[in-house]
Amino acid sequence: MPSSPPRADASSRPATPPSVMRSIVRSNRSMLARTMPLSLMSEGIEVIVPIGIGIVIDRGIVGGSLLVTVLGALIIVAARVAGLFTWVYVFLRTQEGRMRERHRLRVSLTAAVLDPRSTPSERPAGEVLSIATSDADKASDLLDMLPWAVPASAVVLGCAVWFTVLDVWLGLALALGILALIIVIRIVTPALSTRYDAQQSEAAEAAATATDLVQGLRVLQGLGVQSRARARYRQKSRVALRAALVNARFSGVSSGLTTFVSAVMLAAVVVIAARHTLSGAMTLGTLIAVVGVTRSVMGQLQGLSGVPVWWASMSTSARRVRDLLADLGWTVEDPRLARLSADRTTDPLTGAPRRGGAGGLHIDGRASDTLGDLAIDVPDGRIVAVACADPADAEALVQVVSGEHRGARLGDTEITPDSRYALRRDLLVEPHRVDLFDGTLRDQLATRAPAGVADAGDDAWAHASLEAAGASDMLRILPEGFDSRILDRGANLSGGQRQRIALARAVAADTPALVLQDPTTAVDAVTEQRIAEALAAARRGPDRATLVITRAPALLREADEVVFVRDGTVTDHGTHADLMDHDDYREMVQR
Repeated sequence: MPSSPPRADASSRPATPPSVMRSIVRSNRSMLARTMPLSLMSEGIEVIVPIGIGIVIDRGIVGGSLLVTVLGALIIVAARVAGLFTWVYVFLRTQEGRMRERHRLRVSLTAAVLDPRSTPSERPAGEVLSIATSDADKASDLLDMLPWAVPASAVVLGCAVWFTVLDVWLGLALALGILALIIVIRIVTPALSTRYDAQQSEAAEAAATATDLVQGLRVLQGLGVQSRARARYRQKSRVALRAALVNARFSGVSSGLTTFVSAVMLAAVVVIAARHTLSGAMTLGTLIAVVGVTRSVMGQLQGLSGVPVWWASMSTSARRVRDLLADLGWTVEDPRLARLSADRTTDPLTGAPRRGGAGGLHIDGRASDTLGDLAIDVPDGRIVAVACADPADAEALVQVVSGEHRGARLGDTEITPDSRYALRRDLLVEPHRVDLFDGTLRDQLATRAPAGVADAGDDAWAHASLEAAGASDMLRILPEGFDSRILDRGANLSGGQRQRIALARAVAADTPALVLQDPTTAVDAVTEQRIAEALAAARRGPDRATLVITRAPALLREADEVVFVRDGTVTDHGTHADLMDHDDYREMVQR
């Protein structure tokens, strides 16, 4: 079986991670190459039409030529229609690129967060969620701004040249206005970026606080400190609100200042043109053309005045996306991440509806620096239970079979930090800690279920997995059955319910090798016995290997073999009934 690419680590990261903004442009350069010229044409038509109207007035209406008037009017109408269709095409293409880029960034961030090779990050879950959604969306807005802002700037500069040809003072007025606008933008943009960064950070911290409170809701209710928790979130939310209001005020001042500069400049242009017309130096048609072009330029400058606000928001969000990926050991242009994101459409964890045996699970402590000389074989067709007198031995065993440390093989393939990703189709390790995500009960169970099973159109597979986990009563407890919503981390469930759903999810995966750590510690003895019997029935097949790390008597009793581990070594092995004759084992199980 092929191994996965090397784990992302600090030594393999570039000193300066690639810019997300540049990556967005590079990923869409063919689209931009098509839309930029068309956008330039669309913006150019906006200023050419008033010039055409001026020519028709001078040579057609004032000149008394019906042919020029009619022909000129038809050309102007055709130009407006062409400009409209061009704008529609550019808009559709750029929005499509924007949505695709938004999807790419979201999926890439999600893949990086979930990938086992990623470097552990200490960022709160709320902050990660904020970056993977809000910031990823804002960074992709670059494709909304770029195809318009660049052509609009070129058209404004072209108008300045035309004004200069008509009259030096007209060109000078427009040029001075553009220069003042550039100075304002240069001063405003860095300050806006700083404020947007502060605003996004405060919003992420408020989201992280909310996430923490929801996850600990039952504990808070048990302690009776809901009011204190609400006060804490209210304080964080107010800080985020103040940051947003300060940013909004500064953005308003920025927009007002740029609008004032452009209005003064354009008023000067109109006054100069009117004076030249009154003195006879400029025709009526030219005056109308200048006023029409000025009106179009003013609209474009009004839009360009918002570029600092856009840029500050997008660049800040792009930087946050880049920094999160860097913390996880990835870059936005990492080819491995691109493949990982693409693989989500054909999930590598599912493949065929049912996979054959993988050759069993083999643990050799001599190849590990954590297990001593511990050796355990779990061949296909067997359920082996490991009872550890010391919880530390159980944790070390889980770390080895998870690939965090060497010392285990699946068939002939060594389980290592580098190979465990490729082995996830055949090996599932369900640790004692239960992680559920926000979604329906069906979504929870289908997380690792083979595609051919989960997409079959009925819920027979889900019923079977719940039965094997002793959780069929969940369909009566939850008001909407399989469509009932489970909150993040199972915040709306009890500990036993969370544990049984996690076990049902593991059973639904139907992986050739399954490792469970203490899957029944939060349930009563009667439920534990029912789970043990159903789990053994579900996993007892010639092509399935199951390792259960537990002290629960019911699970030990259903295992084909029990391995008793004490002080890091195998003290004895056999059936549960046989081992009950040993005092140390019996004392451990009966605690």
